[in-house]
Amino acid sequence: MQSMTPLTWLVRRLDEAALLGEAERRALLALAPQERLVPARADIRDGQKAGGAHLIVHGVACRTAMLSDGTRRILALYFPGDLCTWDRGAADPLPGAIETLSPCIVADIPSGTIDSLIRSHPGIERALWWLTLVELGIGQQWLINAGREAERRIAHLICEVWARSQAAGRDLEECFASGVRQAVIADIAALSTVHVSRVLHALQAARLITLNRGAAAIPQPAPLIAFAGFDPGYLHLPDHAARAKPEHSAGIRRDPVPWTGSSMDFGHESRT
Repeated sequence: MQSMTPLTWLVRRLDEAALLGEAERRALLALAPQERLVPARADIRDGQKAGGAHLIVHGVACRTAMLSDGTRRILALYFPGDLCTWDRGAADPLPGAIETLSPCIVADIPSGTIDSLIRSHPGIERALWWLTLVELGIGQQWLINAGREAERRIAHLICEVWARSQAAGRDLEECFASGVRQAVIADIAALSTVHVSRVLHALQAARLITLNRGAAAIPQPAPLIAFAGFDPGYLHLPDHAARAKPEHSAGIRRDPVPWTGSSMDFGHESRT
């Protein structure tokens, strides 16, 4: 996977929908989108024409929305090979802005190019809508996780970033160091950064993760996967290496991790 270009990875993702024929694959791989560098914490669409799509070539980006009180909520994450902002024909496009969490290389695919592709190859349009549904499905999983205690909620998110970064040919620690920092986890999980920091250190104390200057690494995925109850099926990743399943055995701990705070620290609290 590491030798794949982001465009090749995108085609493999779309292949999961079983809607592409050989002609559609060739048409997509023949694209030559123009790449540009977008600095960290910038709107990916700034200065770009409306419509079209943006392929993440390098870096990490997110879909973000600001609440009326100034609180940021992160609605989606994008890794190399992920396509964002395609909403052709949608009565209500997906909400929020697309922002970079790290310096990104982005390949722009103009709306005219996409229109031409889907006129010639209707299967591409259906596959792109399928990809939109996958993104919405990931958002639904995040909503489900919001009802869990903070330790398992964050453990599940770490497993997701691990699966997606591994499938995209990236290192988990690199993803955390370059973009998915504690503040990002807080904005996804609706927790304070202080609470996130405590949970991460508790997961480290339980030997489920290790931390290096705030960047998480997973020494052994199986215990964390089992603890989080993580099943990557909702991600629809074509890379079988990322399809780890929860393991239920006496050697895998599923009890809460050790905690030194108060008994309310793992409650279903909102972000403070």
